[in-house]
Amino acid sequence: MAKDKGSRLRKFIGIGAVILALSGCASFPELDAAVTDTAKKADYPSLIPAESLLNRRNEGRLDETDGAALLARAAHLRARGRILRNLATIDDATRQRIAARLRRLGG
Repeated sequence: MAKDKGSRLRKFIGIGAVILALSGCASFPELDAAVTDTAKKADYPSLIPAESLLNRRNEGRLDETDGAALLARAAHLRARGRILRNLATIDDATRQRIAARLRRLGG
C-alpha cells in the first residue's frame, strides 16, 4: 500500500512538472500588446558598474531644507486631523438610519 502511494505521488509530480513546463510555452497577447513599438525599437539601457551604486548607498538623500519641510507638513497634517476629529461626520438622522439598519441586520 505504501509503495502504491509513493507511485501515485511520483506520477502526480511528473504530470505537474509536464503541465508546468508546457505552460511556459503559452503566449500572452495582452502582455505583447502592452509593449509599444517605440519601446521595442529602443536601445538597451546602459549598464553601470555596481561599485558606483554601492558607494552612493551611504550618502544622505535629504538636504538641510527637507527636515523643515517634513516638520511643516507633519504640523499641517496634525492640524487637519484635529479639525476632522472635531467635525460631526454624520448627522443625527443618518446615525439613526444606520442604527436602525444594524438592528434589522442583527448587529
